[in-house]
Amino acid sequence: MKKIIELPLIEPLYGTYHNQGMATAIIINNKSIKNWYLNEVMHLTCKRDFLTGYTSPRMNIEDTSWSSNPYIEKKWLSSKNKKSRIDFLIRELIDSGYYVVFGDVDDFYIKNKSWYRERHFDHDGMICGYDEKEKTYCLYAYDTNWVYRKFWTPKKGFFRGVFAMRKNNIYSTLCGIKAKADMVTFSPEVAYKNITKYLDSDLEKYPFSGEGDVYGIVVHKYICEYITKLINGDIPYERTDRRIFRLIWEHKKLMLDRIIMIEQNLRMCNTISQEYKLLVYESNRMRMLYASHCMKRRDSVLPIIYSKMLFLMDKERELLSLLIEEMKGRL
Repeated sequence: MKKIIELPLIEPLYGTYHNQGMATAIIINNKSIKNWYLNEVMHLTCKRDFLTGYTSPRMNIEDTSWSSNPYIEKKWLSSKNKKSRIDFLIRELIDSGYYVVFGDVDDFYIKNKSWYRERHFDHDGMICGYDEKEKTYCLYAYDTNWVYRKFWTPKKGFFRGVFAMRKNNIYSTLCGIKAKADMVTFSPEVAYKNITKYLDSDLEKYPFSGEGDVYGIVVHKYICEYITKLINGDIPYERTDRRIFRLIWEHKKLMLDRIIMIEQNLRMCNTISQEYKLLVYESNRMRMLYASHCMKRRDSVLPIIYSKMLFLMDKERELLSLLIEEMKGRL
């Protein structure tokens, strides 16, 4: 039996949240799975309850979690076993090329992880290796500096996090995941359908006074409302959701890749993708401005971000509307 093993990872398509990063960091042996994301995964979502007291819009992109990906094989483990049995099963999966996703484990005990010795927080992450001599696991998660990366941590602390949750009658989730071998092809027809659905979204369909989740391009407008609440102090600075603009930037990067694939597959000129590059650039600028405000309060940047966000929404609607109009005659 191997005493040390570390499975390889690639840069994920989406990495704002752990459950997103896990999904595509593991597709090193089947990168065609990216085509499923280009075909299907583009719908921004958020909650409305930040308008009436909650402190985060809980923004996301539909189906970006590893659990939603049909091209990932899944093998579930029970965390109700003894420590030695769980460890054996984790090592057995890793030896077979599976990464092990975990959830509901208390970060407080996991050395080098995001909330280590700072806060009791039931969190998730992924095990991608082990070292029997050092009695450590290689994790892929946000570290203590909030950098999403691989790092090694003692098994002892990991299992303290598992059993701390068990004392509260919460059993950690454990699942081996591996990219399937199925080759996925890009489909302009499916992408067209989903872009059209993404654009079918405005304040008339999703009014501020409505209920339920918000979907599509109008989410940008909801994020503008979130920024307004930060400007007005309705949401305290210390409760600022730091993740929003990384998610928007990642969304625009993959949308650009999608547009390029459409242009290439349908033999269109690259005018729209060239213009869309500006939106990727602007979303990255917003991300950096927002990050600087989160690190050290700079209220002066919030109105700038608000204006850029409105521009981003309007320009994206314009370019994607032109794209689907041109696609109509070629599909």
